[in-house]
Amino acid sequence: MNRIALRCLATAVAVFAAGSLELNSIEAHAQDARDTLRVGMYSRAPNRGNVYSSGSGVPSMYWWEGVFDSITRVDDKARVIPFAAERWELVNPTTWRFTFRKDVEFSNGTKNNADNVIAMFNYLSTDGKTAGVWTAFGLGLAEWKKVDDYTVDFVTKLPNPIWPGQLARFYVAEMKAWKDMGTEAYTARPVTSGPWKPVSWTDSEGLFTAHDKSWRPGKIKNLRIIELQEQVARVQALVSGQVDIVTNMNPDDMKTIVTAGHVARADNAPNIMSFAYFSEDFSPDQKKWGGKTPFAKKEVRQAANYAINREAIVKDLFGGVTEPASQPANPQTFGYNPDVKPYPYDPAKARALLTQAGYPNGFNMVAEVIVGAIANDKEIYQYMVDQLGQVGIKVDLRPLVFADWLKKLTGKSWEGEATGFSYLVDPVMDASGPFSWYSCQRPQKFICIEEHTALIDAQAKEMDRGKREALLKELMKRSNEDALSIAVLNGKDIFGVAKRVQGFTNWNRVLVYENMSF
Repeated sequence: MNRIALRCLATAVAVFAAGSLELNSIEAHAQDARDTLRVGMYSRAPNRGNVYSSGSGVPSMYWWEGVFDSITRVDDKARVIPFAAERWELVNPTTWRFTFRKDVEFSNGTKNNADNVIAMFNYLSTDGKTAGVWTAFGLGLAEWKKVDDYTVDFVTKLPNPIWPGQLARFYVAEMKAWKDMGTEAYTARPVTSGPWKPVSWTDSEGLFTAHDKSWRPGKIKNLRIIELQEQVARVQALVSGQVDIVTNMNPDDMKTIVTAGHVARADNAPNIMSFAYFSEDFSPDQKKWGGKTPFAKKEVRQAANYAINREAIVKDLFGGVTEPASQPANPQTFGYNPDVKPYPYDPAKARALLTQAGYPNGFNMVAEVIVGAIANDKEIYQYMVDQLGQVGIKVDLRPLVFADWLKKLTGKSWEGEATGFSYLVDPVMDASGPFSWYSCQRPQKFICIEEHTALIDAQAKEMDRGKREALLKELMKRSNEDALSIAVLNGKDIFGVAKRVQGFTNWNRVLVYENMSF
């Protein structure tokens, strides 16, 4: 019996053990199926309705997109489109002028305007300065100032050609209500402007009903999102008709979903699975490698890339639904270079490069990785460990939970020489995204290739779109040649969608719930 068949058998058995327990939480809501879009989510929103909390990506945004309005959105063609802001223009190289819609009405009857936006950014720069969205994008702002009742100027410290796209992660909250209610109360029952407004919101479940005054009304009366952590429970919930959409499925689940008469989707994800090695020496005594690890040498980085059979990983461990990665961007990203090809599988060349670099017998290393973040990543990492071992790079693979991994990332307290860290290109879908981490400029740098710095700096301030695209394509080429990391495969997010759902729309992990109907 092959691996996929075994997984299917395990799923069927586990449904009775795990699925029935979690499904009890949604069986009571079967009566609302006629007018409710029910989503089985793999995780809760860690901070419920606090859109200025530490997390601004998934899973939180899967919950937020139906109830909050972001300032802009980025569509599936990597185009920045109007949202809470209806238009923008570049006044000078460091000033972006945004004009906001006049019909963004909150569930308490007030409307968004320039004063509310100014209050948002005042909060983020003070009490909310630890928010993920602020630390990722806001630190480059010099000031923000009101022009008129619906117009705000954002002044950046340096020219920033991608600021409009970065605003796709800034959700609009009703700041007077936030101040009056206090953060804790607003988090539990936020005042929102999206197509739905909260009825109840617990750690594991949210019920939202139509917000009739929303400028982008939904086509379904209610939206219910339910946390179903176990993958087998999500499969069973969809198959049995208890939810309409399930997220974060494995390729192996697609056949089960289709056989049940529903739709399985492998959508482009804004990430490229990567095995990130360190050029810096993070060993506890700082003496293991004398400051620089073997991966400081290009030949060693290239050897590790030649050691990996990406085609086999995609076919055998990812269901053939994606393609091997060649660079720090996927084909849907602005700046992607189609002329750059993945490293071929060539273990003989890998061994020759290791010998050339001074490691004829290879070396031992430690890799600390999160498992469960990407479909079948545990199996993929183990496969890579086996292949690296065949050329002499012997890897001690150590799983971590996300909280511990994040502490190591931000505190530079690694025990080894590598980790699993995907290239992320969202929200802007721009090839510059990964270099916020994969560069010499990062305070918590783990890989430093000095020759990339000039290109990184040049694209960051180039305001001409054509010239900037050329710079990014050259950076993609150099990243491949210099083996910035082991880029494994282009990310895919796998969803199950009930056959009754029409108009399912996913833009780079933005679920456009208002497009969906029965």
